[in-house]
Amino acid sequence: MARIRGKSKTAEILTLSEAVKKYANNGIQVAFSGFTGFNRNPFAFSWEMVRQGVKDIHAIDRHGSCCTWLLNAVNALSVYETDWMGWGEMAGKLDVNLNRNYKEGKMILEDYSHGAMAMRFLAGAVGAPFIPYYAPLGSDLYNVKYDALGKAGKRDGKVANIPLKKFIQMSEPFWGDGECVLLPAARPDLAVIHVAQAGDKGTAKWRGVGTIDKEISFACEKVIVVAEEIVPEAEMRKYPEANQIPYFVVDAIVECPWGAFPSSVPYYYDYDAPFMRGMDAASRNTDDLKKWLDEWVFGPASWEDFLIKLGAKKLLDLKAESTGYSTRMLRGKKPAPRMKMPLSVARSGY
Repeated sequence: MARIRGKSKTAEILTLSEAVKKYANNGIQVAFSGFTGFNRNPFAFSWEMVRQGVKDIHAIDRHGSCCTWLLNAVNALSVYETDWMGWGEMAGKLDVNLNRNYKEGKMILEDYSHGAMAMRFLAGAVGAPFIPYYAPLGSDLYNVKYDALGKAGKRDGKVANIPLKKFIQMSEPFWGDGECVLLPAARPDLAVIHVAQAGDKGTAKWRGVGTIDKEISFACEKVIVVAEEIVPEAEMRKYPEANQIPYFVVDAIVECPWGAFPSSVPYYYDYDAPFMRGMDAASRNTDDLKKWLDEWVFGPASWEDFLIKLGAKKLLDLKAESTGYSTRMLRGKKPAPRMKMPLSVARSGY
């Protein structure tokens, strides 16, 4: 369970570079926020991890993201526990980098279902060592023959946050409901959560899809909040019901505007489907991938320079409208149609 800091303490405010240097060491077990490659991926943080040469990373994700795509692009993931091998339908679904690294034997890939991964983080969030779950029954995901970490000899107790077993199947002991599966809690070293706003003590919030980011922040030992903007903590107290992460689980705050690009932050900016398709296209050839990395990761001097390279027009096109998204960006071959509201609705302000 996440270390609950004393209420008299506050999270430290760091730059992107400082946060990676202090918290993201080689061999770290990390979980990233967001929903697939489209929503609140802390891409700038993983971008800086690559630039600082962090390697031998053990990622635990509910699904792939722009972050894991980039880490796989430089073969920085040695272990990947996930419930989806893709990272975004707009970008060809399958993470080509992951597929290549796995087939070449460069990483261990452990597979869980969507629900099972969510339940594992829930167990970690409440401090339970495991959690019962019925949905996996009958699935080969929970067949000892396909326990990748076990077959690799990693479940020997030498690494504190790798469980001794992938699962246990047993008879439910209280109600006589038959067989159930026990899943080990997920307890990563570090959570990196991209949010819309963070108070200067660490309280954080976002709008739109949240998936299990709150559970992740409670399950991990350390928590870094990467925010579009840092505001006085008093601002976060005005509407406390809108806050999702309390300050007392947050260790560090990084203010990083556009830090989730090319994914979205609802009501701030939309995701960039053309840029993501370019990432996917580059990953299909190792020479093209190297050129992409040199241009977009190792070329810019800082994240601010990365944004300058994107250009003002791109950022303005991505900027969210009152709906929380942008209608100026292409998601397919044609622009999204603009909605025509009845006059009565338009006058209502909704």
